[in-house]
Amino acid sequence: MEQSVKLGKLWGIPIGMHWSVAVIFFLIAWELSALVLPADAAGSSQAWYWTVGIVTAVLFYLGLVAHEAAHAVVARRNGIGVRRITLWLFGGVSELEGEALTPGADFRIAVVGPIVSFVLSGVFALLAALAASAGSLVPEAALGWLAWMNLLLGGFNLIPASPLDGGRVLRAALWRFGGDRTRAAVIASRTGVGFGYLMVGAGVLFFISGYLIGLWFAFLGWFLVSAARSEEGATVIRSTLAGVRVRDIMTPDPICFEAATTVSELIEEALQRHHYTSFPLAGADRRPTGLVTLSRVRRVPPDSRQSTSLAAISTPLAQVPLARPDDPLPGMLERMQASPDGRALVIGDDGELVGIVSPSDISRYLQLCMLRGSRRPAGRA
Repeated sequence: MEQSVKLGKLWGIPIGMHWSVAVIFFLIAWELSALVLPADAAGSSQAWYWTVGIVTAVLFYLGLVAHEAAHAVVARRNGIGVRRITLWLFGGVSELEGEALTPGADFRIAVVGPIVSFVLSGVFALLAALAASAGSLVPEAALGWLAWMNLLLGGFNLIPASPLDGGRVLRAALWRFGGDRTRAAVIASRTGVGFGYLMVGAGVLFFISGYLIGLWFAFLGWFLVSAARSEEGATVIRSTLAGVRVRDIMTPDPICFEAATTVSELIEEALQRHHYTSFPLAGADRRPTGLVTLSRVRRVPPDSRQSTSLAAISTPLAQVPLARPDDPLPGMLERMQASPDGRALVIGDDGELVGIVSPSDISRYLQLCMLRGSRRPAGRA
């Protein structure tokens, strides 16, 4: 999930939001200011309703941040890095850099988010009661809404269907009692697909009955179906690649160019003679300094290609995942997903470039596994 707006960092974890948040934020603020607050606390001015409505919408999203931050904190305590937290159309996403190593860690990471939402619900309910005793009707209505929304958020996320938190809890339980993480993840994902279809069906029935909210249910259900299927596919891929080493999948001895080479020289010397889409930058000692991809070359205007060096358009080496030939492949894939170009460079003991891994290498390997009946091919694909 790409971040359209970066909001800052929390405990060193980048926090941002997708552009869709702005749409939902406005809808929440409008619903509170024009419908909920006037109905529950009549007699105040529109300016006051809108002020409280906007503040309430902000508090609602801060609650989402707290929910996701809880996942991130517990993940870190269990030895898993956290790439970032992103708010978007359906709530929030904590992007972890790895998988839990035990069912207990998997359970703790999953369940802590809903627990935080339940705690916030209780806090807002208490504050609503205090506002009621003070005669502050509009704040009471807003705090009561926040209490109910956090209660619903926590409860909905505990439904045992991936990719919801409850699906992770189900996965952890099946993993704990069955001993097979892959099978547990597949079952949880398929449960998510079934639940998503139920939501789609319910949404259609609501819409046919004249309730526009049915469209929202159907849309959310379809998202759950797509996300659960994607998660199942990722689980199968991780299972297939478990135990595979980087050397088994890399393209060895890739064609390199020096950083001072111009874009036009690259086009003339390499792109017309080779079918690669990635070219590492390295000196005579074969030590890499960066990476250039065909997509980056395309961004250079034709009249600037003779004067633009590859160094000017390359991805710096600090942003390119590096691996050793004997490194486990799954760990490297996690880092590739977080890199700008989705490639990794393979280096030898002396730091010299010995290979490159691209999405096409992975795709080819997986296709060979499928052709051989899920048996890993021997040696490099």
